[in-house]
Amino acid sequence: MISDGFGRSFRTLRISLLDRCNFACTYCVDRETSDFGLKKTDLLKTEEWIRIVKGLHSALDLKKVRLTGGEPTLYPGLKILVREIKNLNIPEVSITTNGSVLSKQIEELKEAGLDSVNISLDGLTQESFQTMSRRSAFKQTLNGIDAAVSTGLKVRINCTLVRGKNEDQIIPILEYSWSKGILPRFLELMKMGYLQNSDTVPVFKQDEILDRVERRFGTLTPQVRKESSTANYWTTQEGNSFGIIANESAPFCRDCDRLRLDSKGNLYGCLSSSTGFPLPKLMEQGIEMEQILTLALRQKQDVRFKGSDLTMMAIGG
Repeated sequence: MISDGFGRSFRTLRISLLDRCNFACTYCVDRETSDFGLKKTDLLKTEEWIRIVKGLHSALDLKKVRLTGGEPTLYPGLKILVREIKNLNIPEVSITTNGSVLSKQIEELKEAGLDSVNISLDGLTQESFQTMSRRSAFKQTLNGIDAAVSTGLKVRINCTLVRGKNEDQIIPILEYSWSKGILPRFLELMKMGYLQNSDTVPVFKQDEILDRVERRFGTLTPQVRKESSTANYWTTQEGNSFGIIANESAPFCRDCDRLRLDSKGNLYGCLSSSTGFPLPKLMEQGIEMEQILTLALRQKQDVRFKGSDLTMMAIGG
C-alpha cells in the first residue's frame, strides 16, 4: 500500500468533471457572473475518465468516488460515468450538486448505480438563497432535494456559512433538513480562490455554530469521529443529528484519505497545492502510477489546510 509517515493513503477520489457552473456562489467567485457555456471539446470524454479511474483503482483499491464540479449535472455523460465507475466494483459513487437541475436526472442516476448525493443549500428563503448563489433557482433546488429524497438515495445537505450573509439560516436549515429525513452539515469557509490572500475571510466558526444550535435545541452530544471524516457530528436531545466541516477550527489533515482530479485530469494529493500532476499525459508516457501517487501523497499537509489559489469551481472543495 502507498502510504506516508502518518499512515495516510488514498481511499476516496473526488473528480471535478468540469470547471463551469450555472451558479456564481459568493464564496466561490468574486463576481456576479459565472461562465457556464460548455463546449464538448472542453471536457474529458467519459471513456478517458474511466481509463483514469480504472488505473487509480487498480493501484489504490478505492472505496469511494465523488463526482463534483463546477456543477456535475451539467456534464453530458454523467449517467454513463456513474454506471461505468460502479462497474469497476467501487463500493460507493456519489455526487455533490447545487440541485438546480437534479430533478430531471436523479431517477436515471440512481438506476445507473448512484449511491448518494450531497446538495448545496445555503439559504432557506428566496432572498438568502439568491444572496449566496447569485441566482434565482431556489424552487428548482428544493425540487431537486425532494426528488432525491423520493428515490430513497442517501441525501445530505451542505450549507457553507459566510459571516454577515447567511448565519441566520442555521436553524432553518436544520429544521428543514430534519423534516425531510436529511442529515445537514455546515461548512466553515475555506481560503480558496480570491479569498486565499484576503485579510478578512468571513469565517463563521464551529463554536459559534454550536452555540446557536444549543440555544435553540439544548445540550448536544458529540459523536465519535470516524477515521478520515471531514465532519464532526452532534446529536440533539430529540435524537436529530448534524455535522460541521470545520476546516479552520478542527482541521482533519492528519488522516485525510482524499485524492482529487480537476476537469483536465490533473491530480492533486491536497487542496493546499495549486500544482497538479497531469495524469493523462503521465499515463501516456508510461510513468508508473505508484510513482505518481507517491508524489501526490507528499503534497498533503501535516496539520491544516494552508490555502489555495484554486477555486471551488475548479477543484470541487
